Amino acid sequence: MKDRRRYIVDSLASIVFWVPIYIVFNLFVLRLEMWQVLALASFSAVINFAFGGLFGRFLDVWRRLLRAYA
Repeated sequence: MKDRRRYIVDSLASIVFWVPIYIVFNLFVLRLEMWQVLALASFSAVINFAFGGLFGRFLDVWRRLLRAYA
């Protein structure tokens, strides 16, 4: 249960961090239309939710390794 909660929290944190960056980048740098930006943001949110927890675990492993050598 604790691992599942941690996975969900990591996934939501990934969405909250990355999706706004994607939106700004797609609107102002790539100059995409709003429907394209919303489609990409939705897709990005799904991908971030699916893999955000895995990335959180990856970060935990690296933090442990770096603390061991610090």
